[in-house]
Amino acid sequence: MIRTNRYPDGKSYAVTMSYDDGLLADRKLIEIFNTYGIKGTFHLISGRIGKNPAYITWDELPTLYAGHEVACHSVEHPHLEQMPANAQYEQLIEDRKALEAATGKLVRGFSFPFGTWSAATLDAMKTAGLEYGRTTNNTNNFLFPENFLLWHPTCHHKDCERHVDQMIYNIEKAPWRAGGMLYVWGHSYEFNNDNNWDLIERVCGKLANYKDSIWFATNVEIMDYKKAVEQLKVSADGKKLYNPTATDIWVDVDDAPVKVPAGETVVLA
Repeated sequence: MIRTNRYPDGKSYAVTMSYDDGLLADRKLIEIFNTYGIKGTFHLISGRIGKNPAYITWDELPTLYAGHEVACHSVEHPHLEQMPANAQYEQLIEDRKALEAATGKLVRGFSFPFGTWSAATLDAMKTAGLEYGRTTNNTNNFLFPENFLLWHPTCHHKDCERHVDQMIYNIEKAPWRAGGMLYVWGHSYEFNNDNNWDLIERVCGKLANYKDSIWFATNVEIMDYKKAVEQLKVSADGKKLYNPTATDIWVDVDDAPVKVPAGETVVLA
């Protein structure tokens, strides 16, 4: 049996973190992530950088978020669904331009200010070249979105430890459940407000203990990998696997991980 439930290096689960706004507490959160090998996506409000002292600065942006993903959160953090379509587009494209200029990298992701949107918001995202949008609607499961433009996370970090424990249980006791993705979101300043930095440090420590089974990735890395896997070609007899993409893909064949290199065909025994 062939199952597309593996990640790079044959790992059985994926974990991604997503944090909004770009306040100074990102510095401490990233230090914790880097200590434990966790990867995050940080959705930034470009209109507040360099203007509000509570936010990170333009100068530190390229180095602070190195190894993580910088993504859009609009220029001014408005209720986009209350704005005309052209104004929504301007909020997204100008945010993207500013962040790309600061990082020197493509910015392809977005999170919805206040977790709200309209049909025009989704159109504006596509026109602005944004390929996914993270909502604040928690699924409380490890499933992938049906539509990356409306990517619902697993949970807010306040409720993440029980999901982390469930993933660890699956790794240890229920390997047949492989293939899930834990998506945690929040705001770094909440750890200051709630005086619970110990929560994220404890959770990251638990996850790091299972780094041989968990792929730690940014939002865009997970999206790209998932889309590559969806392009895998399988022969009618199930003996040949062809990967037409530029990304190495891993699959599960009779409960064993098998690598299908980019652009190559693998013949199964």
